[in-house]
Order: sequence, then structure tokens, then C-alpha cells
Amino acid sequence: MHNRIKLIREALNMTQKKFGERLGISRDVVANIEYNRVEIKDLMVKHICERYGINENWLTTGEGDMFLSEWQSNKKLDEAIAIFKELQPEFQDFALEQIRKLADLQEKQNAESD
Repeated sequence: MHNRIKLIREALNMTQKKFGERLGISRDVVANIEYNRVEIKDLMVKHICERYGINENWLTTGEGDMFLSEWQSNKKLDEAIAIFKELQPEFQDFALEQIRKLADLQEKQNAESD
């Protein structure tokens, strides 16, 4: 299972530190799991699956798809929300303004193509 946890982290393009932070564990714990130095508890398996939309059967047995299909379609949205939450309020305001501008631009382009 330790190899599959590393595969998850790499598929999410995350460092051990960032992967651990979002799970509430340290980089050292992630490294110890990945190098099979510690046994991963059932509670951590469930937490990883819930946090990252992982198929628990795949994580525990290697069978099936890594990601739950409904989660994979929202992966970009989840990433954007996670990043947005970490921003300071003034940067959140700026990011929201930019998203609104992009939405307006897309709307104009769609209107022109109709």
C-alpha cells in the first residue's frame, strides 16, 4: 500500500509536505509511510480516500481505478478552492475579481460565436 500512497501524491503533483499538511500529518510521517517504515492505520486510509477522492479498494488492494470518477471531474475545482482558502483576504478579493473577468470574457466569446 505504501507504493500506492506515493502514486497518489505524485498523481496530485504534491510534495510530501503539502500532501501531509492537507491530511494533518508531517512530511516525515508521509515519508515513513511511503518508505514502508510505519504501518498505515485504517483511519488514515479512510482519511486519504475522503480527502483526495481515492477509491479505497484500489488503495488497499490495487484493484480498480485510483480515483473515484465523480471526484476526478471536480479535481480542478477542489484544487482551486484549496488554494483560494489559503490566500490572505486581500488576495482572495483579487483572485475573485480575476475569475469574474475570465467568466465575462468567456461569455463574450460565446456570444460572438453564436
